[in-house]
Order: sequence, then C-alpha cells, then structure tokens
Amino acid sequence: MRHPIPLVLLAATLAMTAPALSQGIQEAPEGNPLNAVVKLEVVTAKSNIYRPWQTITGGGDGTGVVIASGRILTCAHCVADSSYIRVRKHDEDSLYHATVEFIDNDCDLALIRVDDPAFMTGVVPMEIGETPAIQSDVLAVGYPIGGNDISFTRGIVSRIEDTVYVHGWKNLLAAQVDAAINPGNSGGPVLDLETGLIGGIAFQGDKDGEALGYMIPTEIIRHFLDDTRDGRVDGFSDVLFDLNHMESEAKRRFYRMEKDQTGVVITDAPKALGEDSVRADDILLEVDGLKVSNNGRVRIKDNEPRSLHYPIYMRQLGETIPVKVLRDGAVVETSIRAMKRDQRTRRWMFDVKPDYFLYGGLVFTSSSYNYLTAAKAHFHDDVLEDKAFADDEAVVISDLLVDTCMEGYIGIDDSLVRTVNGEKVRNLRHLVELVEGCREGFVLFGLDCNEEWDTKMVVDVKEMIEATPRVMERYQVPADRSEDLRSK
Repeated sequence: MRHPIPLVLLAATLAMTAPALSQGIQEAPEGNPLNAVVKLEVVTAKSNIYRPWQTITGGGDGTGVVIASGRILTCAHCVADSSYIRVRKHDEDSLYHATVEFIDNDCDLALIRVDDPAFMTGVVPMEIGETPAIQSDVLAVGYPIGGNDISFTRGIVSRIEDTVYVHGWKNLLAAQVDAAINPGNSGGPVLDLETGLIGGIAFQGDKDGEALGYMIPTEIIRHFLDDTRDGRVDGFSDVLFDLNHMESEAKRRFYRMEKDQTGVVITDAPKALGEDSVRADDILLEVDGLKVSNNGRVRIKDNEPRSLHYPIYMRQLGETIPVKVLRDGAVVETSIRAMKRDQRTRRWMFDVKPDYFLYGGLVFTSSSYNYLTAAKAHFHDDVLEDKAFADDEAVVISDLLVDTCMEGYIGIDDSLVRTVNGEKVRNLRHLVELVEGCREGFVLFGLDCNEEWDTKMVVDVKEMIEATPRVMERYQVPADRSEDLRSK
C-alpha cells in the first residue's frame, strides 16, 4: 500500500501527475508532509583525545525524519557528544528541544525525542519501506549546506554492497546513490519514488569521486530499531573470522574440496566462539543456509550478491547462525554466534570521557578507536587484537607536555606502552600501580613508537614526581588522573 504523505511531498516538489500520486493527494490527511523532515541544530562537547581533561565545544546542522513511533530518526554522527539539540519543522520557525534516546555508532543511526507535545502538531510520520533496487529513482530530502530551507535532490541507486561506515568503522550494507548528499543531508530520508516510502537514510559521501553519496538501507535501519526494543542498544556483530579465498584449484585440492563445493578457508577465529564452532583451516561452505562462493560472497533473493558476513551481522547479538564447514575432508554442521570481539582497544567513546594519568610531562590513556583515528596510529604490535585476558587493554602516550624532565624525549607521544620496568602493562590502572610503585631510581618504559623498532625511555623518578605539580599548573591540568583512577 502506498503511503499518501510522501506522495504529496513528491507531487508538490516534482510536479508529477501520475494517477497514483493524484490519488495520494486526495487521500492525504491534514498536516504538512514536509514537517516530518526536520532540521537539527546541535551543540557538542567532545573530550580532547590527546588531553582528556579538556573539552572541545562545537556544533553543526543535520536532518532527521519523524517515523511511526513519533521519534526522530537521524544519524549518530549528527548527535554524538551532543550537549544541546534543537529541532525545527518546515512550516514554522519555532525551535523544539530534543534529547537522544538511542544511539548506535556501529550503524550511524540514532533516535531522538522531543517531549513537547506541540511538536507533533501538523506532523505526519513517514513510513519505512524496502531498500530500492539498483537503478531505482530516489529523492534525498534534507537541510544541506548552501541554504536554510529544505532541499530535494533526485538520483538513482547505483550500487548496493558492504561499505565502511566512516563514523563507526563498521563494514555494513550501504546503497550508493548519485543524488547529491552534502553535509547537513545526514540523517535525512532518501525516498523511493516508486512507493513514496523511506528507502534509506543519507549518511555520508566520498569526495574522491563525483556524485558518490551513500544511504543506510532499510535492512540496517530495521536492525537498529529492533535492537532498541529491549530499551538498550547492543549494536552489530563484528567480523568473526579471518579468511582466504579459494579460487586456486591447487588450493582447493589441498583442502580436499569436491568439484561441486565452494567456500573460503578460515585462517583465524576468536576463542570466544568455542571449540564446537568454526576453527582455523575449516572451509566455510554455507552461512545461514546460503552457499558461500570461492570469493567470499553469498547470494540472497533475486540472486543479489552480498558479503558472507551479511547474514551474520544482520542477526541481533547473541543469536545463533547455522553454518556448514568442510573439516578434514568431511562436511560438518555447526554454528556461530553473532557477537562483538573483545579487543585490547576500546571502541568509539562518544558521550564518555577518556581515562588518563599524568606522570611528569607524560599523558597516558587507554587506546580507543577515537585515539587511533585522531593519531593515525599504526602500531606494529596490533592494538586491535583480541584480549589475552579479561582486563587486557592497550595503553598509549597520547601527549607530552614539554618540561625539563622530558629533555631528550620530545616527540615521544603517540606511542604504545608495552612494558614498565620489564613488566608487561595490563591496562592503565596497572601502569599507574607500576609507576607509583617506584619511589626512587628510574622507570624504564618499553615503547612501540610507530617505527620499525621499539624504543626504551628512561626517566628519573624523583624528577618526574617533582615535575608533575609544576606541569599541572603550567598546562592547567585539574588533576593528575581521571576520576575513575582515583577510586579503588
């Protein structure tokens, strides 16, 4: 069934005269259909990645769309770290205050809420349809840069495949469209011109090409909405194993694959999956009933290609997915769980203050996606590997506050701390214990400095202890450690 409100919107903006559109106009309920697409004005307060005690304020504009629940669906990156959100409807100049109710940085989606009941006056929520097929006509609606009023750009769906979601570092399904997607469009609906329903949410573009805009498809949107039903957001499953393609005939014979068998070889799988799940050197033949090709793809309805990870991350966390593997020449039916890998580096930290410890002029913090992105760090000790034990977390020197106690070590920031006096660092709290356990003599730090070799840094304990309050005063550091490290 066609939803009348978006059809009115299309008729008004594109002057289309198809019978279905005319019928939609006649059946339209009271209210301005454009009011469902709102402008967001956001003020942010982000923690300084390098000096975590500092806050960086900023802001920007975005778009949101009111859906059936009365909530506003938008992009996570529009409201992450927000301290203040205002919403404006198309047909009035009043501003409404909003708060974030749910946010999933994995898929770059959020639901925000306006508590003022007057907000819904004249608003007809839009319905979510299906992701339009390739070559379908679509219309991106939103408030991009270049003006203050609502904007419409028309295009087609060019491609549907896994794409890196810039905000969350996730590889998830996305649809490429050639409708102009500019800053400010994010969070706005991309309407399927055939049905008038939401076919996706605009979320990012690629400046390296022309007309390379992307929308979050409805499969991902529904996964997010379903995830919120229990009152919390768990996110999407990680990639659960490393694999190699099996297009080499010699390789296929080595693994004793039959002529009619296709699949990929698993080279590594997390221990958390369990011994009864998949293992290294298993040939993955099927995932959730879908046959895996030798190049790592599966085919869904209408023979559309998808990554073999698609049927995994489309499950909610904790759900079990049946798989078939070839193990030592025999077909084995087993299963995997949709899960997140427990990594040594913290995931995206939005709306959360990072931990830190100041020692002399050295600022230590726990490694996070935020830090690795800002510092463009590529340590040869893989900070993204799975934890070796429960509290295993990588620790880095995020900044160096110049002082006489740091003579000879200027530029040592953006280093991974491997050891303190020869003992492997378990996490930031452990580093604090090791450092403060030395009351005289020297402290030897074993560092990975993003070079082809490791560096040893030696500091004088007495000099560092004396320098810490001096550095705090000079650089206006309120405390030598974050609040979480002050409590036992």
